[in-house]
Amino acid sequence: MTSPGPVAERLAELLAATGRTRIPRSALRAAFLQADPTMVGSVGARRNLAAALAELAAAGVLEPTDRTDDGVPPLPNSVRLLRSRSAAAPAAAERGPWHLELSAAVALRRPSPVLLQVNEWLFAHASRAVQVPLRERALEITGDEKAFDGPLPGGLTPEILRARRVVPPLHREPLPGGGPVLLVVENADTLDSLRRALEPAPGPVGELAWGAGNAFTASVLALRTRPPAAVRYFGDLDAAGLRIPRAASDLAQAHGLPPVRPATGLYRALLRPGRPASARTVDHSDVEWLDAGLRGLVRDLFAAGARLAQEAVGVTVLAGDPDWRDGLAPA
Repeated sequence: MTSPGPVAERLAELLAATGRTRIPRSALRAAFLQADPTMVGSVGARRNLAAALAELAAAGVLEPTDRTDDGVPPLPNSVRLLRSRSAAAPAAAERGPWHLELSAAVALRRPSPVLLQVNEWLFAHASRAVQVPLRERALEITGDEKAFDGPLPGGLTPEILRARRVVPPLHREPLPGGGPVLLVVENADTLDSLRRALEPAPGPVGELAWGAGNAFTASVLALRTRPPAAVRYFGDLDAAGLRIPRAASDLAQAHGLPPVRPATGLYRALLRPGRPASARTVDHSDVEWLDAGLRGLVRDLFAAGARLAQEAVGVTVLAGDPDWRDGLAPA
């Protein structure tokens, strides 16, 4: 394994000195300029920071997030500090045996630092551990409460960790006299306006739900306790606003729930009166979640470096344009 260069080593020391496990991009930039003051104001600062992070990742010092910004080269939204290289990846002889419950890890040539931490925890605590929420266990084992948020490595399961995944609650409001459709709205103000517009004549919408932004990518599983016949969604027209319902739909279908479909009439109404705000969107793949008739318009919006906030479809628009109800009925 190649050792990091002097700038990367100094960067690692500065990051470790913060006492934090997860370091956001802004703090990475500040620490890098402190590690190499010659980069202050330099056009090569981004490139050299990316290279230093790559060195530290290869050495097992840190782990970047998959999500990055849109710069060239891209920088991670944050990094998670791992153990030192000697502790994170010891030789098999030094590491000792694998716990019986981690039989899938035996074949791994270079197990992740997290898996090694779990192995130590199992030997020390598994026999008397009680079941706790997964983030509590992640904090106990790794020092990072979000360490187990994604796919678990090396055959790990919540059962092995004596933990349970907690589904965030989803706020739902009934609309008496409505039909079988649940309409999920990204933001609270628009939820209030839609509730007032729908109450006199809810039509196919029997319930409203507040998605609460990105929380819906997990809280969609709360629908398992009382599944609706169909789910429609209305959010902002920007990268996150489309990524959220698409990810929620994938998760919902994986658990036998109805797919999350766009509330087409509301999105069409948003594209008419909305006032675009500046936003750089490079990845347009989630535009495919929308109905075909809207995709071209939204790609053009993104290509122009703009976004639309759903609050543009407010009380006045809802009162004067009944076409926003299009696409709410179950297919």
